[in-house]
Amino acid sequence: MKKNITYFIGAGASYHSLPLIKDMGDRMRIFKSYLEKYFSYHIDQSKAKSLELFISELDNILIEENQSTSIDAYARELSNSGRNLELNRLKVILSCYIIFEQLAKPDGMNLSFSDTNLEKMILTSLDKRYRTFWGNYVNGPNSLPSENVKVLSWNYDMQFEFSYSKLKQYSLSYTQQDLQVFPSHLKKIELNKFCLIKINGTAGLYAGSNSEGPKNLFDLNKHKLDHYNIEILIDFFNDNYRRVNYKPVFYFAWEKNSITNEVREYAKEILNDTNILVIIGYSFPTFNREIDRELFKGITKLDKVYYQAPKYDLDSLIMKLEGINPILKNNLIPIDDLFSFHIPNEY
Repeated sequence: MKKNITYFIGAGASYHSLPLIKDMGDRMRIFKSYLEKYFSYHIDQSKAKSLELFISELDNILIEENQSTSIDAYARELSNSGRNLELNRLKVILSCYIIFEQLAKPDGMNLSFSDTNLEKMILTSLDKRYRTFWGNYVNGPNSLPSENVKVLSWNYDMQFEFSYSKLKQYSLSYTQQDLQVFPSHLKKIELNKFCLIKINGTAGLYAGSNSEGPKNLFDLNKHKLDHYNIEILIDFFNDNYRRVNYKPVFYFAWEKNSITNEVREYAKEILNDTNILVIIGYSFPTFNREIDRELFKGITKLDKVYYQAPKYDLDSLIMKLEGINPILKNNLIPIDDLFSFHIPNEY
């Protein structure tokens, strides 16, 4: 019998393309700089006021983020004070920013930063480790990913979907179907096959009508960073500024609704049947702790845990596992080689 392998993914898994929470403010300031420096020269004048409003709102978020410990902490403050419209605007801005990071940048784009490493990460729309991941779990042009492998991701990005669509040359919609991404336009998924559960949703996915389900704002394999696509982001923001229109399917850990409830039930079923757990780039942050404890509460079939993270962080990260569920510390193997995502020997 094949072992059931589950990947539990956090922000560090996308580090070469998207920032960790501690760096997000600085990277969002670069997004603002791009909008001011490049986009303002090309925008349709009818959208100029919307751009100005977008940048103003982005500025406010950056000010609040600078006065708080993180954007997540600011979002929690909005939620606790009942400022739901502002929270929705924050989600829209974050969705637009995360899409910006992943859109393919034009050749020769010069952002003029003194930090060349930072510039390289901004220009990298896809973390190459995701491409290697599929090389291990997809066997041939007509095959689906291995059925005994599942992915639970806390990330809002589309790195798994983007890399798979590049490999197969599929549309995003067909990729979501192949990978059984949830939430997406799919109504249900089959847990006896590969699936990708996005615990907090996806930046770029928005709620359509009840009959149609969520829709994709962009297909990253087809769209690139240009003024036409930035205008789509500005329109998306404008549609949501004074009213809730096309709400992002993008949630914070403390939010509860019918979609998050369904997502977490899927995640619990998968974890309860997991033999080999691979944790990559995830720090079990405080805001997620209640949900993490709930997800891992019924995990009883676990044989081994691989924890992949930077060497200098591993000891402190492993200490957190006991507070989530002591079982996670049994038969744990730390992995500090970050060149590619860990493939268990049991596969």
